[in-house]
Amino acid sequence: MPKNHSPAKLSRAEKATIGRKLHENLILRAQNGPPEPTLDAFIPQLDATTTRLEAHVAGKDETSAARVAHADRSEKADIEVDTIGRHIEGYIDVEGSRRAGPYVVSARALHTAAFPRGRAFLDDHVPDENREVRRILAVLRAPEHAATLAGISFPMEWIERLDFAVGESELALAERATARGAVGDHVSLGKAAEAAWVDVVGRLRKYLECRVPAGNVEVARENRALLAPLNDAVAHAKALAASRATRRGKQATQPAPESTSG
Repeated sequence: MPKNHSPAKLSRAEKATIGRKLHENLILRAQNGPPEPTLDAFIPQLDATTTRLEAHVAGKDETSAARVAHADRSEKADIEVDTIGRHIEGYIDVEGSRRAGPYVVSARALHTAAFPRGRAFLDDHVPDENREVRRILAVLRAPEHAATLAGISFPMEWIERLDFAVGESELALAERATARGAVGDHVSLGKAAEAAWVDVVGRLRKYLECRVPAGNVEVARENRALLAPLNDAVAHAKALAASRATRRGKQATQPAPESTSG
């Protein structure tokens, strides 16, 4: 796909619409089964990133009452992030502190990779804390740690809860910034939301590309259906760009009008 027509080039509103449709497609697939944990894990990720994007499609000034409401929502979301973060850090720390066991060494290594500062990050400024949580989530989802998490019977739903909580926190911060009329912050957060969307959708596309066994027409058809909202939008953007290029080309080749002077 040409670079100029990559998903990243779509408008913020288009990304939000596509994200919601992709999310709905994955939910429908999950309901119909069979279970596919790796694919189904994209459902909360798409929901969180799309929700963030939708909040930035049209920023509006808020009243003083709205500012208070957003501040309260932000505080509640941060409490949820802190609570689940403590659960996760504590669980892995305890498993890595066992006197003996087959996963003690790997649990310690995981704890060092995910929580190099222990719980100190929970005292950071909320946006900084959220960025660190995103990094922690990436570590916990890394394939090299899957066996360790399974071996210590780690509650995997905590990862999705933390992902949702940090998404809620980011959304609350974005809405609070909008309510304050902080235009600069609003633009910055919108770009961050778009970057997160591009990351999630890009990983989804790569997973689906690797998901098709050779010659499996049914899975290939299902993949195309799941990604149709994205592929259709990119194809439409490409067609519009080609049409504009054709019009410019025709205008450039039209002869200049003859002079009537003299």
